[in-house]
Amino acid sequence: MSEPENIDGDSGSSLQSATAHLAQLAGSKQLVLLGDQVGVSQHVRFVADSLPELYSAGVTNLAWEFTNDRAQKQLDDLLSAELWEESRCIELFVDLLGIGFTYREYADILRAAWSLNHSLPADADSFRVIGLALPTYVEDPELLDGRSATELELRNWWMGGHYRDVTAFHMANTLTNEVLRRGQRAVVLLSAERTTTRLVQWVDGVPNVSVGNLLYRWMGEGIARVVFHGAVADSGAIERVESLVAGAPEQPDQFGISLHLSTLGNVGVNEVIGSIDGSNTSLRLRDIADSYIWLGNIESWEACQLIADVITEDNFTQVETRYRALDPRLEPWTAVELEEIRQDGQLKLPDSWPKLPLIEEPPEKRRRFRKQR
Repeated sequence: MSEPENIDGDSGSSLQSATAHLAQLAGSKQLVLLGDQVGVSQHVRFVADSLPELYSAGVTNLAWEFTNDRAQKQLDDLLSAELWEESRCIELFVDLLGIGFTYREYADILRAAWSLNHSLPADADSFRVIGLALPTYVEDPELLDGRSATELELRNWWMGGHYRDVTAFHMANTLTNEVLRRGQRAVVLLSAERTTTRLVQWVDGVPNVSVGNLLYRWMGEGIARVVFHGAVADSGAIERVESLVAGAPEQPDQFGISLHLSTLGNVGVNEVIGSIDGSNTSLRLRDIADSYIWLGNIESWEACQLIADVITEDNFTQVETRYRALDPRLEPWTAVELEEIRQDGQLKLPDSWPKLPLIEEPPEKRRRFRKQR
């Protein structure tokens, strides 16, 4: 698992810390796409804690899919405000998905960015968080005639094309305008499937376009893909990585590593279907990502926690309307029902995470000779 070119101040280990590795890589690229599974508390906290070191490496932007681009001015104002305003922070997540994405750890990233800006000299460039999300469904239930806005046919009609492809082009365009044309650098926090660069994944027999695919064709070596352990949803590969880390002489709690220089890069990936540079071939981790971040095995993952007091008298109408467009019914949802749905969604976060393969117990051996009566 060793990586000879990497050294770090960690006592007894030649591996880089996860933060140092991400900052070094991000300081050498214009864009680093950081792929994750949504809702893993440790990973989101890691990003928040890494902002000062990323800024020191010359990275002045974090882009993500967890606020809408239409709310960018409100987001910029929040991070430059004299005082932290929790209610304005909550409004950004309500605008994203109503009650569907209101997690404390993601809000803490914004507060960390606000704190970083207030620690900088007056003439220093501010750190920005850039919203990449684009609403992909009709938000008014009155226009849906009783149908759910989550239906693929409706989304495609609303977007004027396949919503996944339209979203990928939108994100690539936003990054181009907000980061690349300004000659700046960014770490881009996204769901793992959006961050593929050389790898083109296939879904239901159709190639899927990601924002990483689009940008890689243009930028080449100027972009890198980093994945958290467990972000590549392949149970066999996850199990193999955890076995290698458990047997490593360094016994690291956390680290970041370049896959093309490490044993981890040779781990086979069998459950991801796709092609590399147009060729169908057997995949290894180093084929589909440039670097790997380990913060613990997947059994240690904890779900993000809900922000308290999200539903208020001021935003209830907006929140209820948005939710009824997704889950239609004749009578409006109550605030109590919406809060219960919010809590249930948080409890179900781990259901979307990958699982290790089940260990099959060997069949019970039959006795060769039976006792005679």
